Amino acid sequence: MSVIVGIDLGATRVKAGVMQAGRVVAVRAENLLPEDKSERGIVQRLAQAARAAVEDAGIPWDSARAIGIGAPGAIRMAQGIVTLSPNFPEWREFPLADRLAERAGRPVVLDNDANVITLGEAVHGAGRGAGDFVCFTLGSGVGSGLFVGGDVYRGADGMAGELGHLTVEPEGFPCNCGNRGCLEQYASAAGLRNMVRRDRLFGDMTEAAAQDPDLPQRLYEAARNGDARTQGYWDEFGYRLAIAVSAVLHALNCRAIVLQGGLARAMPAFMPRLEAELPKRGYPAIMSSARIVPCELWEEAGVIGAAALAARLQA
Repeated sequence: MSVIVGIDLGATRVKAGVMQAGRVVAVRAENLLPEDKSERGIVQRLAQAARAAVEDAGIPWDSARAIGIGAPGAIRMAQGIVTLSPNFPEWREFPLADRLAERAGRPVVLDNDANVITLGEAVHGAGRGAGDFVCFTLGSGVGSGLFVGGDVYRGADGMAGELGHLTVEPEGFPCNCGNRGCLEQYASAAGLRNMVRRDRLFGDMTEAAAQDPDLPQRLYEAARNGDARTQGYWDEFGYRLAIAVSAVLHALNCRAIVLQGGLARAMPAFMPRLEAELPKRGYPAIMSSARIVPCELWEEAGVIGAAALAARLQA
């Protein structure tokens, strides 16, 4: 039986999964080395990861029919080109899909990572049966995907859905996109670090604490244990997210907002403020018709969505 390979490419690691008959049968996760981040290096690493995942499943490589990739950055899907990616600054107009197809000997389809996660949730997760929905990925930053009319909506240049760069505070924290006050600078790990630095929460140790990769978890645990100051950060997180969700609901009148990513697990801390704020932000009929729900696929969403994308090549 043939299999499909789905690849979730992140800033620091790559995860390759094998889908057979609608099930994930093997996943291989590997950290990226500095040499893997060049155009030549990433093609080699992705090809190796795909083969290794298929071998882990005990399946011959000849059974792999196609490869799907979710990658960070501005993607022109139709051409399989990464226009640019902040996580991989050497890449410019990089034809990743064609290069990997040549190396792996299999057809390859490429899309933005948040779009791929959204497709995964639509096909196998919280978006099943929801009709139109929007997926926010809350992690180190904020990604998002729009599922409209039965498919991911990509826009004129394939770059629709960059909702992490909606302005939620006009004179707010600067963002690396060039704007100020983007949602990404509040409702993310980067946003929590911004707040901690702004308030010098840990005094002279604030900068060291802000660089701790476990800071979001520490803030979550403190809030859940009743610490009012850290709960205030999650309240601000929810408040800013409510502003963005309101804008999205007014634009799309969708039926669901799906929250994905590691920080979606902190919903108990930020949802009360989000739910309290949202009704104040627009037409009641629009605000009340949408559900805000956690994802179902969590860490497997990228792999599953990439495989679902690649499966279309074989349809």
